[in-house]
Amino acid sequence: MATCVTLFHNPTAGLENHSKEELLQALHEKGCQTTYVDTKSDDFAKNLNEPGEVVVIAGGDGTVAKIVKHLLHRDIPIGLLPLGTANNIASSLGIAGAAADIIGKWDLLKKKPYDVGVVTGPDGESIFLESAGFGIFPQLISQHSKDQSEKKSREEEMESALQHEQEILRNIESHFCTLDVEEEQLSGNYLLVEIMNIRLAGPNMDLAPEADPGDGLLDVILVREDEREEFEAYIANCLRGKGNTERWQVRRTKELQVKWSSKHYHVDDEVHESEAPLSVGIRIIPGGLEFLVP
Repeated sequence: MATCVTLFHNPTAGLENHSKEELLQALHEKGCQTTYVDTKSDDFAKNLNEPGEVVVIAGGDGTVAKIVKHLLHRDIPIGLLPLGTANNIASSLGIAGAAADIIGKWDLLKKKPYDVGVVTGPDGESIFLESAGFGIFPQLISQHSKDQSEKKSREEEMESALQHEQEILRNIESHFCTLDVEEEQLSGNYLLVEIMNIRLAGPNMDLAPEADPGDGLLDVILVREDEREEFEAYIANCLRGKGNTERWQVRRTKELQVKWSSKHYHVDDEVHESEAPLSVGIRIIPGGLEFLVP
């Protein structure tokens, strides 16, 4: 009997062409009966009411976040086809390669629970799959989104983002922050406070190499003002294609409270602005989703 799936496809994801026909053909060869949905359509969400046995998402990290917020606690496995630029979520799950190859290797019994982060701030409650944070990354998201220069490849796009990050780091001011992490309180002047659900943030930066999106914990990464030169060297290493050669302060927790003396924070790829100082609560929903994995 055919597996009933709904394919949510972002046809504009990434810098390569991934046609609807190619994806549907690969799913057909896998034995899937497929309903196709363009994620750019205004009514895409109605197809999540009864999406079948599997939801397939073909797109980048932003597309994944857009779809899965409708799937929390529904025990519907998600097949991820990474077609975006960063693909941090897929990389953290060990999912890579051509879409047809990924589909061909799916085993519906091989699934991984995936935690979901929740931020409660001045703008209400938001969920995140990758990370939320303060300092460098909100500025990077805002600045890089304004870059209209044409990129020829994924590698060129990642390099451009890292170069923007270098520029930001040279000019950004650190801000005072207090963090209540379980029974411990931390405070100081920080360039970056990043609460991570997975290993990677931004342009494939491996800031939390021990992070596991299925362990029920968040990895809190802290970069102090007096570590500015070390962080600049880390970005330079990323540009040279080297791995994570620096270790930052890390705390692992199920929840925390953050007080940040400036007015910006980000939740995945969305930047929020409110009155300073900010007070934000962050917690984890263990196993809120499940993905098919290699």
